[in-house]
Amino acid sequence: MSELKPSRLELSATGRLTATQIFLRGLGRIIMTAFFSRIEVVNAERFPKTGPVLVVSNHGNSLVDGVLISCYLPRMPRLLAASILWKYKPLIPLLSAAGVVPVFRQQDVGVSAAKEQPLFDRSSEVLAKADALSVFPEGLSHNEPHLLPFKSGAARIALEAEAQREKLGVQVLPVGITFDEKNKFRSRVLIQVGEPVDISRQARVYAATQDVATRRAVVRDLTGTIHGSLAQVTLSFSSWEDAQLIRLATDIWAEASDDVDPEGDMLSQVDLQRSFSEGYAWLKRSCPAEVQQVRDNLKHYKDMLESAGAEVEANAPHRSRWDGPILLALLPMWLIGSTLNFVPFHVSRWVAHGKDEDKMATWSLFSSLLLFPFCWLTQAMLLGYVSSSDQGFGWGPFWSASILSPAAGYLALEFLDRRRQWLGRLKARWAQRNVPKSALNRKQLRADLKEQMEGLVDKYAAGSGQKSVERREYSVVAEKYPQYYKSSISE
Repeated sequence: MSELKPSRLELSATGRLTATQIFLRGLGRIIMTAFFSRIEVVNAERFPKTGPVLVVSNHGNSLVDGVLISCYLPRMPRLLAASILWKYKPLIPLLSAAGVVPVFRQQDVGVSAAKEQPLFDRSSEVLAKADALSVFPEGLSHNEPHLLPFKSGAARIALEAEAQREKLGVQVLPVGITFDEKNKFRSRVLIQVGEPVDISRQARVYAATQDVATRRAVVRDLTGTIHGSLAQVTLSFSSWEDAQLIRLATDIWAEASDDVDPEGDMLSQVDLQRSFSEGYAWLKRSCPAEVQQVRDNLKHYKDMLESAGAEVEANAPHRSRWDGPILLALLPMWLIGSTLNFVPFHVSRWVAHGKDEDKMATWSLFSSLLLFPFCWLTQAMLLGYVSSSDQGFGWGPFWSASILSPAAGYLALEFLDRRRQWLGRLKARWAQRNVPKSALNRKQLRADLKEQMEGLVDKYAAGSGQKSVERREYSVVAEKYPQYYKSSISE
């Protein structure tokens, strides 16, 4: 791997996309749109239109993270990626076309080979051209519910670039990526752009000294600053059990409000979970007995839901009179699309089966990139061959099939998304009209949990330095989301 040369791509420093970038971003968006039902980008205006930018992101979904960063931000950053990716031959053309910069890690290529490939020189060259560069400071893709300790590489890249070229003006930009269920087909993604990090103070100290200890201290300081800025646009839980219980708690908290749309934007849901997570960390230290009681009740409620095969019982979502007609109109396309895309869809799922949690979506998506076009072409060729006549190959049926297969597949996805929402509305309405004893027990437990959480929110607001809550004032959560809290205020 030591002879691998960095891929070259002259990216526009003016913020305008080149033809190659436009093609790659379009291809990436098609792939992501097929897998995820919704991709939300928040605060994209914070991305600097010009100048050198170092994008730092969390890394919980392997190559999918890189595609999202490349395709959904205002500018297309060049990615730093482990050199072992070049072992996968089908990826090499894409890596080269996207201008990905290989990182030669010691664990991959050995100490001597890694030293022969100066990472900071290559990174500085990218930033010196006023390009955007993207790194994942955790150092590897993982399946933890929180940020891993950061490597120092991101801070050193920024500081070295500034030290080698005075007044370069590198801006470090945190971008958080949050999946509601990262390996689930037709799940959702939130891409949240944070506030740019000012590195001018650390850059001045770093450039003014050659003392190794001082420089290391500056790197540690900037690494901590970057970690804190990225934590503000990501979700972090101490364990997956905490993550599940906090998400369940926020669902119960939000469920009482008529203003909450279960199919609404992810940002409000993620912000609410982040607020609950912060409050939970403080409350666990301050009143552990009460917190443990709520945890036990949440676990019991979760077990009741699972045994009933139900989700959190919410108010019946808004129903449109056009739901039925739209589904009926899409039904033929679902039948056609499901039939034409049955083989590649299930083969891609088989390819991803058994892989690591943080790599399943990557295997599924990138195998689909080959499988679906191959199957579409094969079907079109077969149809053209069968339709051949004395006048030659059946080009008409060939082109019709070539267009119909992907188009019907897209409409089939639209049908599945709408059917899921429609069935959810029917289920909620049915639950309101047919309330068995078990549902009454769940309803009572849910009400008790809501009351217990209100008490904890009051304690957190009063004890964590926020203004006190006396049934008329808001907590941290209630200030951000008054619609979630108004029902308790009016009682």
